Amino acid sequence: MVTTTSTQSCNSESWFLDTGCSNHMTENKVSLREVYPGRNTKVKLLDHRTLTAKGMGKISIEGKNGKIAINEDVLYVPGMQWNLLSVGQLIRKGYSVIMKDNSLKLFDKTQRLILKTPLAKNMTFQNNIKTVELNCLSAIIKDEDSWLWHYRFGHLNFRGLNQLVDKEMILGVPKIEIPRIVCDTCLIGKQPRNAFSSSTTHGSKELMNVVCSDVCGPLKVPSLGGNKYFISFLDDFSRKIWLYLIKAKSEAFDMFQKFKILVEKQSGKSIKILRTDGGGGYTSKVIEKFCEDNVIVHEVTAPYTPQHNGLAERRNRSMFDMTISILKMKKMLNKFLGEVVRTATYILNRCPTKKLDQIREEIWLGSKQTDKHL
Repeated sequence: MVTTTSTQSCNSESWFLDTGCSNHMTENKVSLREVYPGRNTKVKLLDHRTLTAKGMGKISIEGKNGKIAINEDVLYVPGMQWNLLSVGQLIRKGYSVIMKDNSLKLFDKTQRLILKTPLAKNMTFQNNIKTVELNCLSAIIKDEDSWLWHYRFGHLNFRGLNQLVDKEMILGVPKIEIPRIVCDTCLIGKQPRNAFSSSTTHGSKELMNVVCSDVCGPLKVPSLGGNKYFISFLDDFSRKIWLYLIKAKSEAFDMFQKFKILVEKQSGKSIKILRTDGGGGYTSKVIEKFCEDNVIVHEVTAPYTPQHNGLAERRNRSMFDMTISILKMKKMLNKFLGEVVRTATYILNRCPTKKLDQIREEIWLGSKQTDKHL
C-alpha cells in the first residue's frame, strides 16, 4: 500500500515520521489492540517534560484493498499531542528510508515502496492516515505476497503457483490468492502466435530416453560474456531443462559432449535418442560419427516444421516469455538477456507442468525441493 497524503492540517489521525523518537507512540488507546499495561516506560520530551507510557500494543490497519495487517510495538503514552512513527524502530525491523526531492519514502526488506509522504511547509513528514491504514509497515499484505511470488517465479501464472502449493510440489511457497487484476508485464512479454497441433508423441518411460535440443539465436545484443546464442537440452521424461550460452553455433557439439558427460553421471543412465531440428549446430559429420560411436539415435525433424520438435520449442517459448517479462518489469538492458534466460531456466525447473504432478527438479533429483531461497 503506497500512501501519499496532504499535510494541510493535523488531527488525531495524523502520524509524523520522526527520526528522533525511539518508539512508535500514540495517546489514542481506543485504536490499540492487546495493550500490555505492565510496560511503564519514561518518555522524555524536547521541552524536558517526562511522560509515562502506560503500556504497549498493536494497531490494526486496513489497507486500501481491504486487507488487515498489524503494526506492533506501539507505546500508549497519555498526554502525547501527536502520533509518532519511529524511523529508527522501522530501520531496526529491516525497513529502509530515503529522504530526497522533498519527500520521504519507506521501503520494506524486499525494497518495495511501502509509504511515501511529502515534506510539509513546517518541515515535517506527516501522514493523515486512519489507524486502520498503517498495518503494511509490519506485515506483508496477502495480495502483495501473491504478486511477490509471481515475480520471484519469473511471472509464472497464478494457476501454476497454486498448483505448486496445493499439490505440495515444492516447499517454501505460501498459499497464493489470485489477484483481480492482470499483470501488465505478462501482457507485454507473453503475446503468442496461433497454436499449432503436435505432430509427434512423447512418452518416455525413463530418464535420458529422449533428449530434445535446440539452438537459439543470434541475440540482437550479445550477453555480458559476449555470447550470441544459447543451446538448450530437455529430458523428455522429467522435462528438466539445461541451458548454455555460446558464442557461435559451431560450439553446439562441444556443449553436447559436456552435457552428455554431466547428465549421464548424475542419472546413471545413457542418452538413447537425441532429437534436433537439423539446424546448423547439429549437421556436421562429426556429430553423426559421435552419435554412432555412442549408440545414440539422432532424430532430425523435417525442415520448417518446429512442431515436430514441439517439446523443445515450447520450452524455449516459455523461457523467452519469462525472460522478456523479467527484463520489461525491471527495465533492464538487453545485454542482460543471456544472464536472465539462465535465471528463467533455473526457475522453470521449479515450476509445474500440465503433464506431471511433480516439478522437474524433483523428478530429476528424486527428492522434494524448496524455494525459500528465492
